[in-house]
Amino acid sequence: MGRRARLCCWRRRIPGCGIQIEPRIWVCYFLPLTIDTDKDTNVGTTKLTRKEILAEDPIHGSIIMLVEFFSKNKTTISILVAAAIIVAAGVYWGNLYLEGKEEKAQETLGRGIQFYHAEIDPDASDDPFGNGPVAKFKNDTLKYQAATVEFESIVSGLGHSGVAPIARYYLGLIHLKKGETDTAIENLERVSGNSKSRTLGQLARQLLARIHVESGNYEDARNVLQSMIKDPEVELPKEELRIQLSRILAVEGDNEAAVKVLQEGAAEGSSLSPLR
Repeated sequence: MGRRARLCCWRRRIPGCGIQIEPRIWVCYFLPLTIDTDKDTNVGTTKLTRKEILAEDPIHGSIIMLVEFFSKNKTTISILVAAAIIVAAGVYWGNLYLEGKEEKAQETLGRGIQFYHAEIDPDASDDPFGNGPVAKFKNDTLKYQAATVEFESIVSGLGHSGVAPIARYYLGLIHLKKGETDTAIENLERVSGNSKSRTLGQLARQLLARIHVESGNYEDARNVLQSMIKDPEVELPKEELRIQLSRILAVEGDNEAAVKVLQEGAAEGSSLSPLR
């Protein structure tokens, strides 16, 4: 033979040499194959092109194409990888930031609720927790002022928090206790339209109906209660809503409609069934 062939071969012998080969010839990767043989071997000169090597071994071909692709596009790929890392880092730290804000909002809400339900003690210190784990204030004014600060910090600075509707609901209660009906209604109406806190929204609507009744606005109270009774998604006890509506109708002098509302509730199988 002339030049030494770069082959891995076995089994079938090539005339003139002590090498056996399988019908398939495995080519050493990344090296051109050239075989020069003597005339009596009846084997001619063979040179495999890049295309033939790729066809012979698809896996090798894939490796070659990947190497070429990364070589030609290394700048673009570096930029894309860097961008992906920046985006991933942004999402990670953004989630941590939001989790931190939500945790802070929950702590603030808990403190506000404690202030709202705090005890009244004329001898209480300026520190609500100065006399123990239960919050105490000298009077209702100080109590509601402290609670308002906590709740307002949530709805203003942390308005997108999941607990913001609860804070606004308590603000409505505080304004109602202070006699600030218009402000109370404004807060409760915003809570009643919140789709993320369905039960809380329903409680706000029920409270709005009560406020309308106390202010003599029976029409608005009746409309709120009727809409809640007809709403299949309302989770509050319907019999309680019917009793409230029945009382309003009775005050308006429509006793027949008042009785009908209760009878309809009894027909639905509620606790008003004895009225059937």
